[in-house]
Amino acid sequence: MTRPLPRIPPDRDLSVDFVRAICLPVVVVLHALQMGIEGSPPRAFNALADWAPLAGLTWIGMIMPTFFIAGGFAGITTWRRLHHQGESAGHYIRVRTLRLARPVLFAMLAVLAALGVMAWCGADAEFLRTFAFRLAEPLWFIAVYAICTSFVPVMAFLHRHWAWPTFFGLAALALLVDGAVRLLHLPVGALNWLFIWLFVQQLGFGVRDSWYARRPRWVLVVLTLAAYGLIAVAVFALGYSPDMIANLNPPTIVLLLLGLAQVYLFTLLQPAIRRMMTHRGALVFVGVLGTYGMVIYLWHTVAMAVVAGAQLALGLPFPSVLGPTWWVTRLPWFLAIVVVIAACCAIVPRIEALWPRERERRMPLWAALTATVILIAAVGWVLTQGYLTPLTAVAVALLAGTVGWLTVGGPARSGRSDRLDRLEIRAHPLSLDPSGG
Repeated sequence: MTRPLPRIPPDRDLSVDFVRAICLPVVVVLHALQMGIEGSPPRAFNALADWAPLAGLTWIGMIMPTFFIAGGFAGITTWRRLHHQGESAGHYIRVRTLRLARPVLFAMLAVLAALGVMAWCGADAEFLRTFAFRLAEPLWFIAVYAICTSFVPVMAFLHRHWAWPTFFGLAALALLVDGAVRLLHLPVGALNWLFIWLFVQQLGFGVRDSWYARRPRWVLVVLTLAAYGLIAVAVFALGYSPDMIANLNPPTIVLLLLGLAQVYLFTLLQPAIRRMMTHRGALVFVGVLGTYGMVIYLWHTVAMAVVAGAQLALGLPFPSVLGPTWWVTRLPWFLAIVVVIAACCAIVPRIEALWPRERERRMPLWAALTATVILIAAVGWVLTQGYLTPLTAVAVALLAGTVGWLTVGGPARSGRSDRLDRLEIRAHPLSLDPSGG
């Protein structure tokens, strides 16, 4: 609170940083509550799967569209800056992919280490398998974010030249996929991991260009109500799940509508948020969460592993999920996770800083895209199969090799356009972009 505040870049919108900052604790709390452990021997599962009130809360509390909206804002801002400086799409994808791959690798190794310690201490093998699977679930965001990030240069081009056809085209594709799944029972729902999240990312492009801020407030109110009204129609008339989390895997058109509602709500609140961000306390709060945003997101699963392992080692009981004792013990459970996360925030950045700096070496587009595909494949394997499978070591080794490749660069000669040192996008004290932009 006593240090001078950093200079805020003129193209930075602190209201976007604020919404992403408040989304991080929501994600941590939700994942902490979802981690259910009970039985003898214990098993891990989704504790909130049968908790009826959750569905209603997710209409407001399912904030992943806001993450992608803010990511779209940051992505197009960074791309435009680099493109203006003469950088290529390959360079942009290299920088952004490395900012994702390196911390993901360290976090995955930490989870494996924690599971290894628990196994060495005699934890039940089936518990470890179910627990490891639960710990891998938050990785979906990394895989999808990497996909969307790699599309930013081409989507920015489409946004500049054919903005409305791009919006309507993505929405139409998402509707077609939903229709094929629900009416024809075709196994194509996974395509909406691309179409819906690219659509939501494009909403962030619109925020960057003040599309919605130029609309009268009454129009934004009507659009917000219309978006939620269409969600209600989809849920109560068309049979979609009222639980927004259930609409996440695979994404349905309901999430597209939720993204629209959230971008309109954000625009309505933006003036008030900007006024609040003129106060030092708000800046420090957002700055702290922004500086350590990637650590918090990736290492809160490590923190859950540490706390659960300590509970097993101490012989403390795991109360029956959703019972009175379970709800009472959620506060110390969550506080213990926060303590471990705080320790990670103090230690992890120093460890990551030991990694060599990127070489000033050109990386062509095909190479950057290949590295991104390897990142997505490695994370996707652990996400779908869990940490404790024979090929997990192969996935982690491929990811480690990719991090090394992205650090070294190539194959190409060094060049001025690849001076990563002057274009280093390290986490600004007010940056909440998970890839550091």
